[in-house]
Amino acid sequence: MAIKVYIAQTPLIMQDAAGKEFRVETGEAVALSPEQYEQVAAHVTVSEISDEALAESGYAPDGETPLAEAATPKRSRGKAAE
Repeated sequence: MAIKVYIAQTPLIMQDAAGKEFRVETGEAVALSPEQYEQVAAHVTVSEISDEALAESGYAPDGETPLAEAATPKRSRGKAAE
């Protein structure tokens, strides 16, 4: 079963259920509650992440592993190798 996620089209500042703010960068996947989606619908697109992709990324459905970090590949910020 795939997990429904949303891909940020712009950087977002969101609040989790506990009221703690977190940032979602452009291109990152994030799971949203219906209320959160209502607030940012114009800034996200709907997507899915397969179980295989979740397993490869190390995501654990334990409520502790952030989906945005686990489902997004690491980006290199250095110069490209020549």
